[in-house]
Amino acid sequence: MVIRTQRMRSASGLAVVCAIGVLGTAVAQTQDRSFHFDIATQSLSQALRTFAHTCGQEVVFTEEVVAGQATSLKGEYTVQAALDRLLKDTNLVAERSASGAIMIRRRLRETGTDVRAPMSFGRSASAAALQVNTAAVSTKAAASDAAHAAPARSASAAAAPTTSGGLEEVIVTGTKRAENIQSVPASVFVATAASMERANIRDFDDLVKIAPSLTITKTSQPANNSINIRGIGTYAYSIATESSVAVVVDDIPQAFQAEAFASFVDVRQVEVLRGPQNTLFGKSASAGVVNITTESPTDTFTGRAEVMHTFDDESRYQASVSGPIVDGLNFRLSVNHSEYQGNVYDLSTGTWLNGEQDTTMRGKLVWTALDSWKVTLSPYFTHTPAGCCAGAVYFISPGVTFGKTKVPIPQSVILNGITPGPNNRAARLDVAARGDGRDYGSGLKIERELGSLTLALISSYDHYDLHDLQDTDSSDFDFSTVAPGAPPGGSGNGGFFRISSVTDELRLTSGDVGRFRYVTGLYYSRTGSLRDFVRGSNTLGPFGSLTSLPTTNSTAYSSYVSNAVSKNFAIYGQSTFDIVEKLSLTTGLRVNREKISYNFVDRANRVTYGAPECSTASPTLPISTCNQSTSVTGRASLQYHLTDDVMVFGGYARGYKGLAYDLTSTLTIRSPLTSGPLKGVPVADAVAAKQPVPAETVNSYEIGFKSSFFDRRLTWNVTAFDEEFQGFQAQSRDEITGQNLLNSIGRVTSRGVETELAAVIGDFTLNGGGAYDRAVMERFPNATCYALQTVAQGCVGGQQDLSGKPLFNAPKWNFSFNGQYDVPVTFHDWHPFVSGSVRWQSQVVFNLLQDPDSVQPAYSLFDLSIGTQNDHWKLTAFCNNVFDKRYALTRGRNGVFNISQTANPPTDAINWTPARDSVRYFGIRLGATF
Repeated sequence: MVIRTQRMRSASGLAVVCAIGVLGTAVAQTQDRSFHFDIATQSLSQALRTFAHTCGQEVVFTEEVVAGQATSLKGEYTVQAALDRLLKDTNLVAERSASGAIMIRRRLRETGTDVRAPMSFGRSASAAALQVNTAAVSTKAAASDAAHAAPARSASAAAAPTTSGGLEEVIVTGTKRAENIQSVPASVFVATAASMERANIRDFDDLVKIAPSLTITKTSQPANNSINIRGIGTYAYSIATESSVAVVVDDIPQAFQAEAFASFVDVRQVEVLRGPQNTLFGKSASAGVVNITTESPTDTFTGRAEVMHTFDDESRYQASVSGPIVDGLNFRLSVNHSEYQGNVYDLSTGTWLNGEQDTTMRGKLVWTALDSWKVTLSPYFTHTPAGCCAGAVYFISPGVTFGKTKVPIPQSVILNGITPGPNNRAARLDVAARGDGRDYGSGLKIERELGSLTLALISSYDHYDLHDLQDTDSSDFDFSTVAPGAPPGGSGNGGFFRISSVTDELRLTSGDVGRFRYVTGLYYSRTGSLRDFVRGSNTLGPFGSLTSLPTTNSTAYSSYVSNAVSKNFAIYGQSTFDIVEKLSLTTGLRVNREKISYNFVDRANRVTYGAPECSTASPTLPISTCNQSTSVTGRASLQYHLTDDVMVFGGYARGYKGLAYDLTSTLTIRSPLTSGPLKGVPVADAVAAKQPVPAETVNSYEIGFKSSFFDRRLTWNVTAFDEEFQGFQAQSRDEITGQNLLNSIGRVTSRGVETELAAVIGDFTLNGGGAYDRAVMERFPNATCYALQTVAQGCVGGQQDLSGKPLFNAPKWNFSFNGQYDVPVTFHDWHPFVSGSVRWQSQVVFNLLQDPDSVQPAYSLFDLSIGTQNDHWKLTAFCNNVFDKRYALTRGRNGVFNISQTANPPTDAINWTPARDSVRYFGIRLGATF
């Protein structure tokens, strides 16, 4: 936490980055002066608050570190003498940072040497209310990083270097308590505000540039996007299917993964927790967690504004202001508005596609007027209209035609000005692709100090709406000209999602002292999801007098609305026990009870499943629309400190992904099965009778080390992992219905090694990492064939064996590094710098079914920035994708054309969706702080 006097509050928030010499003089004068203290016997945290207000000092600590009681302090004392008395008989020491802040940290009792303690700010800095030190900041750059990368922090200590010029520690909360990342016995990647700025990370999507093992798969619309860790993500698209990667913002889980795809606004730190995290985060975290922490309110008035513009018409405006309202009540307000026109041009409508806008407002109110109490209210609103997600023709064989009409439609009619190729960014569509999302809600956290314990009640409400629309036939062809009775235009699909969730968590966290430390709690959540979907004409109506449109794939009309409800009740706990001084055991357990239900209305055929509630009736077969299950997940790990700077660890974790319902347009197919045990039963009824899809489980093993060298000028962490998934949920060919359904496909493994590196070399700061990951389907004998797959290519009876094949969008190799060189010259208080980042990843396949047209070859990207800064301003010019490399967000076979793999020669058509930075572009960014 940070405490400041009223005199300090009247000063600029950037006074914390004044010249070190001036600060040193002021600190020395304060140290020599005596103050009158009247501190009664009370908690050490409260005593330090009183001490800070009395002598006008800035004190940095966490509640966990200073848990315990302080003896009374009455009379005249200098600052040092008062600190010595308050910290007497504790394992704590006080040290001044280069900026003059007093930092309270632990002393290692065995050797008498010091171990840096987690530092955070705010009147009640509990484990979940982090203030994070910047990883990899040199002595010279630290003050400017604090001012510009995260200027609204409560104190300069947030990014202050050590007096030795080494790396600052990074504090993480993935274990629901504040811990130094070098002491966490698990694989965690951390991106601080400073490192994200160096790598030009502006949105959630950009995280793949710097986070090895993290990939994001983009599909036809935001709700179908998938976040993957170690190659594991969501391989089915239904509102009643859980994600494999949980996204948590300020202790609040996102109920729907699409909510995460927005701009980063006032973000302090992002943690990527790899591997199963179900013990502390529940059953939507079987592959990992992305934990996002935003900035907290400050005790003095501070603010920041930033403007960015690129030469390809992306603009971004951000501002934040923070400070006290009255004594004991602080606020923070952050706003963002960004626009990007897109990178695919629609020749038919004269508009850009794949662009987006983002308007975000995020607030925080922190009330600490009563001793030992802290209340945080965190409302937010985000509006993200996006022109997502349109592709362009990458390749097409000569002579290929379009549509299933009496007279084949030449490709020249469909292309009409489009030249296929890796540089093509033009399309012809008569339905404007979009994904218009609105997300609003609030978190409420009430904390109470109970001696060395902290009791917290964390509640949240979230509501998310997404209206989506796509061009189904991927053309601007008017089918009414060749199909009498058809409406004008072609085919579109879309509708809306509506997701509402509430969560409540009661958490008890022990202090960070003693041999036994723990966090335990109770958790409840309820999520209600609705999907309204139509596949029909361009206006989402029927196809006139036709049951289907004569597109290449004979688009059939479908109209449904589905509802799903999920309730979860859980009890969890995780603890660390110091067996001996250097050997610790961490164990955790979670028992989760889930209840799920659904109803589905086929509006076109007037068939309903699940109404009334929990109905087991369908027109032909008994079904199940309400289900429940109990899961037990846990983890155990050992860590041993070989030295103060080197720790080795090994551990096991058990993960779980819950029951699922496959609520898609397949439930609207009323044609009867023509063979098999359910001959004569409508396809939809047969599919409904197979619900729910069984749960997915994972066993994960990790072993690794974390180390620092050269007086913490270098940190190097390495983790080897082995994950095995049973009952992996993915689309596969169902033998009874002959449909592609969500099923359990057998065994999937993910094995590899991850590493992270941070270093300070003089005026140069470096962050980076890499991953080797072999994520494969070990057993998948009944997979669906990809489009037009032949017998020679392995398709027999509509099925193929994908055992041993890689998961989609799972690169085997992935490396990224970013760094900054602070030029050791000064021009009238302006300090120039040069920063850059490089990323390389190996080949991936974007189609789980291994369509060879969906292969993205290996590629590398290099970004470069130059700029200058002083205490209040920072100006940066940047170039992304310096070498102008092309790569796709996704690519695959274009099924709207009449292609054949059995023709001589075979014909083909490929679509691709170019990535935002798959072409070189320039930009400029200006930031101001006060």
